[in-house]
Amino acid sequence: MTLHVGGNVRQIDAEPEWLARQLAQAEWRSASTGGSNCAEVALLPRAITAVRDSVNPDQPPLIMSDTGFGQFAGAVSANLFKRPLHLDDDPVTAIGKNSLRTEWVTAQLALPAWQFGGPESIGAAFLPRGVTVLCSPRTGDGRFLIFAQSEITDFFAGIKAGLFDRGNEAVGAARRPADHLVPIGRT
Repeated sequence: MTLHVGGNVRQIDAEPEWLARQLAQAEWRSASTGGSNCAEVALLPRAITAVRDSVNPDQPPLIMSDTGFGQFAGAVSANLFKRPLHLDDDPVTAIGKNSLRTEWVTAQLALPAWQFGGPESIGAAFLPRGVTVLCSPRTGDGRFLIFAQSEITDFFAGIKAGLFDRGNEAVGAARRPADHLVPIGRT
């Protein structure tokens, strides 16, 4: 499998109005073990997958192709996303993440290398205080979601258990483990 950094991401076949209707009517799935604070996934028509934060459902979700979600799920299932242990000191809670100062988040996002499971995959960055940030596969659009470690742990467990599988060929083929993660260099 050839992996690369950003760019050349397939456009999603969805008009904004259509996508808004689909998101409003979507069945959101989660893998939360400690309440309702979690990452949620919706499998939309036209082989589109959306990921959102249940604590902040009004925030725009990350939108990707099923292939892109499959690449991400394959990397998660192969344990390729490795959170450095030293970043887990003084972890925030799922609710407490909303009190993180924008300046702190912005400064932290300038430091880590983003990791992607494939060319259409959402990316992950691991920050101090047990914070994980997921970003859009379109790295230039600036869309990201912030999760506490407990939320990401449940999300990754749900992926490994197949809770978010559509069960079609596109997702199954894309879930083959990636050879490696591709970091985006610090800017």
